[in-house]
Amino acid sequence: MKILIYLSLFFVSLFSFRGKTIYEGKENHIYLTFDDGYSRNNTIKILDILDEYDIPATFFLEGGFMKDNQDVVKRISDEQIVGNHTMLHKDVTKYTNQEFINDINEFEALYKKITNKDLKKYFRPPMGYMNDEKRKILYDRGYTIFMWNARIYDYVHTDDLGKDYVISELLPQVKSGTIILLHTLTDSIPEALPTIITSLKDKYQFSSLEELV
Repeated sequence: MKILIYLSLFFVSLFSFRGKTIYEGKENHIYLTFDDGYSRNNTIKILDILDEYDIPATFFLEGGFMKDNQDVVKRISDEQIVGNHTMLHKDVTKYTNQEFINDINEFEALYKKITNKDLKKYFRPPMGYMNDEKRKILYDRGYTIFMWNARIYDYVHTDDLGKDYVISELLPQVKSGTIILLHTLTDSIPEALPTIITSLKDKYQFSSLEELV
């Protein structure tokens, strides 16, 4: 009996540690996500387009943008989902565990202060860097980690390759279950977004990450 109890505790602990890191979604569904939010104007344009086409998305914001653009954060929280992308957008594997915990807590408190809502426990690691220690911290706090399986080079605001680049590079990557990673840094993203949406909406269902949690 004791052996069975110990084994049960072991597997409960193991399941808790594994938690959930998601790289792709459901069959015939695709998911739009936007990281960082450094560009206020582009973020607003993207929100307008999503509203026009009635498309769900998740915005993984960083803390500096939230502090400086509280009205935009309120709008995102009313229309879409906000996820945690850390306060400082640094490699989380370089943080001590306590520094990482402090960052998570600060982000949640700031979001609550701005929106008067509790943050959904969705996390995307800056640059995709993650290790087991930080993953366990997130799982213990009820977070789901969302990665991606389609992305382009759009994360340097001074190096905008244009609308045609975005469309030609992104669309061939999209398949059933794709989680699309885009950034709000370059003008070409809102310029290309209507074409991306209209090219894909008849093939796939644009869905919210909520259905994967």
